[in-house]
Amino acid sequence: MKKIAILIILILSFQANSQDNSDYTFGKVSQEELDLKKYKLDSTANALVLYESGITVFKLKKNTIIISTKFYKKIKIFNKEGYKHATFSVSLYNNKKNSEKIEKINAITHNHSGKTKLFKDQIFEERINENWRELKFTMPNLNDGSIVEVEYTIESPFKFNLTGWEFQSDIPKNYSLYKASIPGNYLYNRKLSGYLKLKINSAIIKKNCFNVPGQGIAGCEKLTYAIKDIPAFKAEEYMTDGDNFKSKIKFELTEFKWFDGTNQKYTTTWNAVDKEFRTDKNIGGQIRKTKFFKDHLPQEIIAINSDLKKAKAVFYFIQNHFTWNEKYSIFKNVKVKSAYENKAGNVGEINISLINALKAAGLDVKLVLLSTRENGFATKLYPVISDFNYVIAKVNINGKSYLLDATDKFIPFGFLPYRCLNGSGRVMDFKNESYWFDIEAPTSSKSQLTANLILNDDGTINGKLRKTSFGYDAIARRKEIANKTNDDVISEFENRFNNLETINYTFKNKTEVEKPLIETIEVEIDDLDSITTKYLNPFFEEQFKTNPFKQENRLYPVDFGYAKKFNLNFSLKIADNYKFKSFPKLKSISLPKNGGSFTYLIKKVNENQINLISKIAINKPIFYNSEYEFLKEFFKIIINKQAQLITINKKQL
Repeated sequence: MKKIAILIILILSFQANSQDNSDYTFGKVSQEELDLKKYKLDSTANALVLYESGITVFKLKKNTIIISTKFYKKIKIFNKEGYKHATFSVSLYNNKKNSEKIEKINAITHNHSGKTKLFKDQIFEERINENWRELKFTMPNLNDGSIVEVEYTIESPFKFNLTGWEFQSDIPKNYSLYKASIPGNYLYNRKLSGYLKLKINSAIIKKNCFNVPGQGIAGCEKLTYAIKDIPAFKAEEYMTDGDNFKSKIKFELTEFKWFDGTNQKYTTTWNAVDKEFRTDKNIGGQIRKTKFFKDHLPQEIIAINSDLKKAKAVFYFIQNHFTWNEKYSIFKNVKVKSAYENKAGNVGEINISLINALKAAGLDVKLVLLSTRENGFATKLYPVISDFNYVIAKVNINGKSYLLDATDKFIPFGFLPYRCLNGSGRVMDFKNESYWFDIEAPTSSKSQLTANLILNDDGTINGKLRKTSFGYDAIARRKEIANKTNDDVISEFENRFNNLETINYTFKNKTEVEKPLIETIEVEIDDLDSITTKYLNPFFEEQFKTNPFKQENRLYPVDFGYAKKFNLNFSLKIADNYKFKSFPKLKSISLPKNGGSFTYLIKKVNENQINLISKIAINKPIFYNSEYEFLKEFFKIIINKQAQLITINKKQL
């Protein structure tokens, strides 16, 4: 079933702020809409939702209560890039007993020359799996300036499928409306998310609106939500799952009450979840395989006296033993014994094996449920187990907690894969109560480049570069070079420059993941053209070339995942037959509230030598929308400064 997040809206407005604009006539568009050339609030938009609505009611049909939602959408297509928004898909769920159904699809393409209807043979159905099928269609006779109208109704017998409404998408919307009439028998929690303000937020009670003959009559809560002038949701670098930030309303069924007084509750408490997990065959059952791992751990590991050294030994033993099959799978298909024997497994099998092995070594370890960056944030107020898609280990040693994941052979002890750096995890303490724990990187990551160069009197440049990578930068670089020969690495490096030859390229700590990765490169740059003026960029491609932040405004946070540092120490000596013509000026800026800093210091030691120090620090992993403009300007200044060159002239004889 569909994943549903939950949260109670604490305050409902009982007064609508304006008319809900819910009246429309299907098949009718205005001349103004046909003549529209671009959207005034976003001239870059390729398409615009002129109007959309969803109307949900509960009704009795053939002695079955169904949830009926009528969908309507009217979209203006401005150009060919917008044609993709005239392709629609409708997903329908079924189980062995019941299935969702779609009423007749009405669809029209409007052009200045007339209307073109969508016919039944232009609609295609595809079976996705045993529980899902999908209807797809593309509107006919599309042109620049077309308007497409689509209307259909989905009828669902599944009371969990009041899933809500998504106001925001990847194109702007002029108006989006959602209405629902929910019988008092059905109690739903609601989660309103996103950064856009509701134009209408209304809830009223209507008596005697839901009648089940022979059973009883109930009142209904009539809800109306609407937003006007909705900007397109534009994904940008350094963000978690976009679904976290789109403006939408979601529902989750918490309780069902019938007229005879019977009721069934669907939400639960963390205490109940903890109890369920203890008996669950995939987690609770598999986490009790301590004896198996005690029998398979090398005795020299168990005999280690230091708890920290022992934990590291266990971690690397499990990490090296298993190969991850690229599957997450934490609530099913978890069999640690067979996975151990096969030396391969999913996330659940590998990390639950790690937990068992740490327990077998006598260490204090707990299982942590979390949601990865691409999966969205886990709801905190109530347990929604479907929010979680990952498990890790949390081991406590001498009052300090270490978060561990053994699926990635490049990850050192105490680090998590980048995909896991996403808010908080739920620590499942099976003896006591479970609790939330912040998922954070253990330290900032850093890249440092040291360059010492000499410009010889014949115009060639010789010198050494030393690049040192720490933390996540080291992890990423080790993955880049893991399956490459030295010749491959040298070729990639040389291809980034003109006239550069690598004399020697060496690595230090290439496989020692707890140590910084060090690359030392001896280079020679030929003076092939015998030019009298030389331009030198001291960053050697270790620079920001484009600003990752392009939006005028960004409502959702910038999430780097971890703090970062980029340092450069550059020294250049020139022969007596050359002179420095110009070099960049000093620069120093800081982000508000110690969020980061950039320092660019260049000094002329004497007539033949300059030294440059550049330091960039991003001091925190997350920046909120109020800080976006500062961050955007910060990177703009860095990019401009890093693009400035050192200019050297040959002296005239």
